[in-house]
Amino acid sequence: MLEPLIRSNLPRLQSLYDRAPSPARDLLASARGWFLTRLRYGRGTSELLEELRRHESWRPTDISSYQLSALSAVADFARRTVPFYASYSQAPLRSLDDLRALPVLSRETLRRNTGLFLSSGVPPHRRIRAGTTGTTGANLSVAYTEDLARANWALLLRQWAWAGVSPREPRVTFFGARVVPPSRTTPPFWTRNLAERQTLASIFHLSEKTAPHYLDFLESHAGEVLEGFPSVLAILADFALSRGLPVPMRVVFTSGEPLYPEAREKISRAFAAPVFDSYGMTEYCGLIQQCAAGGMHLIPEFGYLEILDDRDEPVSPGEEGHFVWTGFLNRAMPLLRYRIGDRGRWQTGSPCACGRAFPLVVPTITRESDILRCPDGRLFSPRALNQLLKQTASLRFCQFVHAAPGRVVIHIVPGGRRAPEEAALLRERLQSLLGPQIRVSFELTADPLSRPGGKIPLILNQVRP
Repeated sequence: MLEPLIRSNLPRLQSLYDRAPSPARDLLASARGWFLTRLRYGRGTSELLEELRRHESWRPTDISSYQLSALSAVADFARRTVPFYASYSQAPLRSLDDLRALPVLSRETLRRNTGLFLSSGVPPHRRIRAGTTGTTGANLSVAYTEDLARANWALLLRQWAWAGVSPREPRVTFFGARVVPPSRTTPPFWTRNLAERQTLASIFHLSEKTAPHYLDFLESHAGEVLEGFPSVLAILADFALSRGLPVPMRVVFTSGEPLYPEAREKISRAFAAPVFDSYGMTEYCGLIQQCAAGGMHLIPEFGYLEILDDRDEPVSPGEEGHFVWTGFLNRAMPLLRYRIGDRGRWQTGSPCACGRAFPLVVPTITRESDILRCPDGRLFSPRALNQLLKQTASLRFCQFVHAAPGRVVIHIVPGGRRAPEEAALLRERLQSLLGPQIRVSFELTADPLSRPGGKIPLILNQVRP
């Protein structure tokens, strides 16, 4: 179990990594990349990918049959091995509609009772632990297995194949890894994972001042695959478009937060490449991926999706509702009828031009957010600050409010006894990241600040331009 070992020692390893010179950081990043490569491309991955490619010829009846079988298997496993589901009805699922006899699970119930969702069918030493902040800025601890991580990677490789990308092609990554020390002011702001031909770039050092360095860096990787959080790639796209010269990449993959039409258009124009989006979650109970024809497809091998109204009844075709997921692959923490907090609708009309029968879904409302702009020109996307929240466990809601020039207030809705202590530590981490030009404080509040329509942004900018 390599990944759990790395995760358990991550704080100590991060400290050593930050103190190392740039060439040594490349070696350390490549060492971890080698471990991940062994996991992702281990025994069975290529066979699974071949099987997944065959599933693309499924008809709607094949999908329904597969999902009913998978639902029955995961429901039976959960009721036998997970304490939370011990009282659930043992009646077998004979149709997809039978699932509605089970109650809908809220995210808050899961957050408050995480230990009750761990399956005895997976030994503790085989669980990989991770954290997510979801759509509310509240931390949630989850568990999964290496088998799930490998299957998830195979499904990502299938989407790469839809874009004409082969495994291990060179790629540039803008996700949340802290690849250089926060205090660094000169390039390089990136490091290399030689094992996967991957260059990891920092999302914590973006600013008008560093923009030329980032653009030169991207130009040196022109024609490669580009992947990252939409808000981060949109910042880079603004840099490129303001200079008037696109940086041509082969293809762009976005995930981790909403990709809105304006950001998609900017990213596609700035990098002269098609954009393939995907929707997933750290709870590993569902997946939606975009094909080359532009359709957002429910991935039927990953989980079963219901879209329900406020009364937990199925919505009409084309009507917006709550996403409620039942995952097929996560035996460490199976989730049945999990209302994650996001919304969307089934896409109606003609089948997708790609020819696949996978259902079409339109995610419509997840978390919107502003960009935090520091006095020295640094730009922090929602996902950059989101990384700070993964070390907390007692915050029900959290958002960062740019209340005045030089002042950020962390609004926190407590969700546990340790909330004040975790809030203080969060303030220290954010103060260290932003530096002395901005004063950071926190407030414990009853409710988060919301926008019209009830949307709760992670970053709320109240400073006038």
